[in-house]
Parts: sequence; structure tokens; C-alpha cells
Amino acid sequence: MVLNKKNNTMKKKFFYIIIFLFIGFDSLSQKNDFEIQKSIYEKAKAYNDPSVAISALYNMVAIQPDNVLLKDSLMREYLAISQWAPTYMISREILAIQPNNLFALEVSCISLQNLGLKQQALNEYESLYLKTDRIDVLYTISFIQFELGNFNESLTNLDILMNKDMTQEMTVSVSKDENNRQEIPIKAQLNYLKSLIYIEQKNIELARKSLNEALSISPEFQNAINKLKTL
Repeated sequence: MVLNKKNNTMKKKFFYIIIFLFIGFDSLSQKNDFEIQKSIYEKAKAYNDPSVAISALYNMVAIQPDNVLLKDSLMREYLAISQWAPTYMISREILAIQPNNLFALEVSCISLQNLGLKQQALNEYESLYLKTDRIDVLYTISFIQFELGNFNESLTNLDILMNKDMTQEMTVSVSKDENNRQEIPIKAQLNYLKSLIYIEQKNIELARKSLNEALSISPEFQNAINKLKTL
């Protein structure tokens, strides 16, 4: 009986040793696999090969699924090549873990806008504005509201922007024609956008007034010049 007990004890010890070694080898293998994928990713970045970089990141995420930094890198890779659907999906996954991650929230906004999901993009931009109070975000909100036909809301936000001290010195790059862009004061662009809303509302006098205001701020503003000629 004593011999049997000793044999059973030895078997249990041997079993635990095997399990321990298996876990140790598995952990070492995962670590080695991760380092290999990391090396591939770094080489792909050096060679400007986004498809290989993305593939390596997926493999690293599979090994370390809770690593948010890896997901952030994957999101940035997709963002850089304008792959909006996966960019959005990964941004939402990051936000589920880090609700106050402002970069992921902004990427979510941009992705939705480029996917043509304007109402969803507007909702996201409004969340971003509440957290940042950024002028460029409020301008984007105003523009999307105009695109959606929410003219009164857009005008309200444009007036808020017009009255902000920071907009006095800010400039924005806008298209001049099919091949060229021009830098103009943002207040000129705000007046131009107001004129577009007034045109949609069939209020031509207010449209002319806004265009003339835009041109008084930026006399070379080609879009305003062209639009005024049509009224």
C-alpha cells in the first residue's frame, strides 16, 4: 500500500512537471512569435509596405489581444491608406476600452464621414466637440448640418464661430478650382457657407449680403466671386 501511494505521488509530481514545462514552452513560443512579428512589422514600416505591416499587427494582436497600443497602431495603418471601414471598427473597439481616447474618437468621426454616414458622423463630431471645444470640429459640424439640410442648426453654429475671438486670425484652405487651392481667412469661409444656406432657403438678399461680407474679408476669394455672379 505504501509503495502504491509513493507511486501515485511520483506520478502526480511527474504530471505537474510536464504541465509546467508545457506552459513554459508555450509562453516562450508565444514570446518568440511576437518578437518575430514585431520584427516583420518594423521592416515593413521601414520599407513602406502597409499590407505586410498590417498583417504583422494582426498576428501580434492575436498573441496579445488585450494590447490597446497594438490596436491603435493597426487603426493608424488603416487610416494612413484610407481604409475607412476597418479604421472605424478598430476605433470603436479602442473606445470601448478607453472612452476618453480623443484620437480614436476623432478617427471614428473621420471614418464615418468618409463612409458617407453623415448623421452618424455628425453625432460623433458633436461628442468630440463637447469634449474638446475645438473650432475646427464645430465648423465641421456646421458643414455636415448644412449637407443634411439642418439649416437653422448650421446657421446657429456658424454664428457661434463668427463670434469666437480665435476665428479672427484663423485661415482655412479651400478649393479654388479643379486643380488649385487658396488660403483664406476662416471668417470669409463662414460667410460663404452662410450664403449657401440662404440660397437653399431662397433668401437671395441675405445670400448676397453674406457673399459681399466674405469678399470684404478676402477680396480674392474665388468661390465667393463665382457664387455672387450667379445671383
